[in-house]
Order: sequence, then C-alpha cells, then structure tokens
Amino acid sequence: MRPCIFLALCIASLNVFAIDKSQYTPEQLFVIGTELFKEERKEFNPKLGLEFILESAKFKYEHAPFGLCVSLSTTKEILDLKEAYSWCYVAEKIGNKYSKMAAERSKEILGKILFDDGVEAVTEAKELGKLKYSQ
Repeated sequence: MRPCIFLALCIASLNVFAIDKSQYTPEQLFVIGTELFKEERKEFNPKLGLEFILESAKFKYEHAPFGLCVSLSTTKEILDLKEAYSWCYVAEKIGNKYSKMAAERSKEILGKILFDDGVEAVTEAKELGKLKYSQ
C-alpha cells in the first residue's frame, strides 16, 4: 500500500515542477531554449531546451526552425536527423537570414541519412519537411 501512495504522490508532484511556458513570448521561449543547450551552463538541459524551442516554433517564431535544425542534428542527447532535416526544410522555405545556411545544412543532413539509413529514410525525411512547412 505504501509504494502505491508514494508512486501516486510522485506522479502528482510532477506537475509542480512543470514550467508554465505560456508566460513567455515566442522569442523568450526561443532564447530560454537556446540557453539550455550551452554545455558550460549549470542549467544545461537539451531536452528541456528542445521543449522551449518547439514551443517557440509552434507560435511561428521565425528563428525557431533553424534552431531546431541545428540542435536536432548536432546535440547527442536529442539527435534526430529526420526531424532535423524537416526543420531545416522549414527554415529554408520561410526566407529569413538563416535560410541559406538551412539549405546547406539540409543537404549535409540528407547525406548522413542516406549513408546511415538509405533512400527510403531520405524520402521520409523530405515528406516530413513538406508536412511541417504546410502546417
């Protein structure tokens, strides 16, 4: 009985530690997220940083797609090349100062996907990018 009560209290307390992201602007979400990717900081937490940048992207903050493109393709803890490519694709298509870098990075990522997982994985990554851009 005691383990069940302890488990219930642990689950209930998780909400206490959740960060209310609604209090921040999309730009603030992005900045907080990128700060959490800096290894030299005591607050280094790529998974939480990813959450913040994804939230920023949800609100169409223009720099978020490129931030996701880079972080998902370089940070070991959250590495996901298909997802990274899809965000590079979005960053390339929205047309801002990072679009050219996103285009170059997307080519590199597609090469890695092709080498590691084959042609079918490249096709999946491209479809995911088109889907994200259309949203």
